Amino acid sequence: MNSIAARLFIVASLVLATFVVLTSLAVRHSVHQRAEDALFSKMQGMIYGILGAAELTDNTHLRVSEAQLPEQRLLSPVTGIYAEVRDAGNNIVWSSRSSVNSIPAITNASVGDWNYVHTNTGSDEEVRALQFQAIYVAPSGAEPRFTIQVVEDAVVFAGNLARFDRNLSAILALAALALLLVLASILAWGLKPLRDIGRNLKLIESGTREQLDTNLPHELQPLASSINTLLLSERNRQARYRNVMDDLAHSLKTPLSVLSNISTAGIKQTDNPIISDQTERMQSIISYHLHRAQTGNRKVLAAPLSPKPTTRRLAASLKKIYSSENNAAVNFKIDINPDFQLRIDESDLFEMLGNVMENACKYGATTVSVSATTNDGKRRLIVADNGPGFPADEIEELSVRGRRADSKQEGQGLGLALTAELVESYGGTLQLSNANNGGAEVIMEF
Repeated sequence: MNSIAARLFIVASLVLATFVVLTSLAVRHSVHQRAEDALFSKMQGMIYGILGAAELTDNTHLRVSEAQLPEQRLLSPVTGIYAEVRDAGNNIVWSSRSSVNSIPAITNASVGDWNYVHTNTGSDEEVRALQFQAIYVAPSGAEPRFTIQVVEDAVVFAGNLARFDRNLSAILALAALALLLVLASILAWGLKPLRDIGRNLKLIESGTREQLDTNLPHELQPLASSINTLLLSERNRQARYRNVMDDLAHSLKTPLSVLSNISTAGIKQTDNPIISDQTERMQSIISYHLHRAQTGNRKVLAAPLSPKPTTRRLAASLKKIYSSENNAAVNFKIDINPDFQLRIDESDLFEMLGNVMENACKYGATTVSVSATTNDGKRRLIVADNGPGFPADEIEELSVRGRRADSKQEGQGLGLALTAELVESYGGTLQLSNANNGGAEVIMEF
C-alpha cells in the first residue's frame, strides 16, 4: 500500500471503528444497568406498599388491606404484574388479582434481604421478580415469617432495551459513516499540497515548469525550497558546462592557429620558443576551464557554517602577503556575528571571499571590511574597501552573469566572474557598486 492517504484513512477507520464499538458497549451496559436499577426500585416500592397494607389478625394470620395497596393494577385481572405473600410453609397467604406468565419459586434468604430474580425460560416468559423476607411480632410474642414477592413480565422491558440497542447501533453507525466522510475530506484537503508538489514535479519533468511553487504550508516550504535549489543548481551546472566547452573551444583557436601556421610554413629553430609558449598557454587554458567546470558540483544542501573563521584565515594570509610587497600593512575589519550562518561548502566560501578580498588588496586598498547582515530572509556578505573602486562605466558589465575572468583585461577585477558563478550556483546574486568613500563594495546575497 503506497498511498499515504489510504494508510491514514485505513488506520483512522480502524481507530474509529474500535471507538464506536467500545462506546456502544459502554452505553448499552450503562443504560441496561440503569434500567434494571429503576425496575428494582419500582418493585421495591411496591413491596414496601404491601408491607404497609398488611397486618396480623391473630398470632399467625396476615391480612392485606387491598384498599391501601399503592399499585391499583394489582386489583385488576390484568397481565404483566403480580404480587403474593407466602408464609413460612410456602403457602399463599395473599395474592393479587393480576397475573404473569411465569412465577419464580421462592428462594431461601435471610430476613431483611432482597432477592432480585431474573428468569428467561422463554421469549414469552421472561420475568423479573423481587423477594423480601419479613417477620411480624404478634402480641403473644410469636414471630411468624412471611415472604413478599413482586413479579413483573420483562418481555416489554427487554423489548424496549433491545429497541434501544438497535437505535444506538444505527445512530453510532451513521455517526461513524459521517465522521469517515469528514475524515476523507480532511485527508484530501490536508494532503493536497503533497499532490500539488507531485503534479508540479511531473510538469518540471515535461519541461512545462522550471521550479516548484513555494506557496505551501510552512511544513513543506523547506522541502520545496530545497528541491528548487537542486533544480537551479542542475540548470546552472548544465549551463556552466556548455559555457566552459564554448570558451575552451574559443580560447584554443588562437594557439592552435599559431601552431598550424608554423607547421604549414615549416618548423624552424626559432619557432621552438613560440611552440613551447603556445603549448603552455593551451595547458593553462585547459586547467582553468576544468577548474571552472568543477564549480558546477556544489553541495547545495551542505550543513550551515559561519563564514567568520574562514574570513579570519583569509585576512591573516592576505595581510602577510600584501604587507611584504607594500610598505603599509592592510587593515582588515571583520564584523560577522557568530550566529550568522550560510548553507554553503567551505571550499566554495573560501574561493568566493578569497577572490574578492584579494582583489581589494591587489588594487591598492589599505582597509578592507567584511560584514554580514540578514534582512527579509536574505543573508548578505559585504566586502568593502577604501581603494580606487570599480570603473564607473564598467560596473554593469562586470556584474553581467556569464562574464569570465579570461575575457577581462589585466587589472579589472580578475576572479569576480568566477565568484559570481559560485554565488549563483547557490541561488544567490553578486552585486558590485562603489561606496560613498570611493572604494569598491561587493555584496554576495544568498
